[in-house]
Amino acid sequence: MWDLLLTIGNAFFIPALVPAVLDRRAFIPRKTSGLAVVGIAIVIVGLVGQGLVLSPVMAAAGGIMWAFIFLFRAQHSG
Repeated sequence: MWDLLLTIGNAFFIPALVPAVLDRRAFIPRKTSGLAVVGIAIVIVGLVGQGLVLSPVMAAAGGIMWAFIFLFRAQHSG
């Protein structure tokens, strides 16, 4: 039950990240996105350590999106 609840909660973060991933004009400093990637990685380790399955997968999806933001949205387009 907790796994499903955490999965649903993590699913709400993904639509908020989609515009930043898709918009070439978006700018998010590397410090911000890098900390998000590290924080999500720590959360994933904790969730897996608790034996949960679905919620770490959903958190990893958000982490991958933050990684793309880190790689491609750290500089102003101009």
